[in-house]
Amino acid sequence: MVAMLGVLTQGLLRGVLIGAIISLVLLIRRAAMPPVAELGRIPGTNRFSDCERHQKNETVPGVLILRPGASLIYFNMEHVRDKIMERVRAEKGTELLVLDLSEVSFMDVHAAEMLAGLAKKLESKGIRVDAVEAHAEVRDRLRGEGLEEQLGGIDRFQTVADVVDSFLRQQPAESG
Repeated sequence: MVAMLGVLTQGLLRGVLIGAIISLVLLIRRAAMPPVAELGRIPGTNRFSDCERHQKNETVPGVLILRPGASLIYFNMEHVRDKIMERVRAEKGTELLVLDLSEVSFMDVHAAEMLAGLAKKLESKGIRVDAVEAHAEVRDRLRGEGLEEQLGGIDRFQTVADVVDSFLRQQPAESG
């Protein structure tokens, strides 16, 4: 719409240029502030999806599952970290934070260091952090930064369901 109005009021070249600039600004804004979805189990399945979009999803007591919705790079990592910490503070009794990295196609060194700091901070509060479903390049980055053990092993075969099921199997032994 803006491009069309630009073309009508400023001419073809300027109108297209205005539309391109606005598109770039919107793209950068989305990359700088990606969504961080809270996931829950789809009833009757071993699959997890966004709780905000699907209110019937089942949350797991003691487990917070979050999925950043974009690559993690230096200019959005603080936003993602803040969103994660906001959700952790809101969820009292969290023992395990599962980070579903399936939508993170790239991670830079700064973001990997941010995850390390986040994991260390949460572990000091008694919250274990596991990262799952990361793409090969993201797994390589996390391993290269020495974060494999700190983030639950970074196994390419481990899913959100695997980590949640393992947590639930350990619960009776811990309380008994």
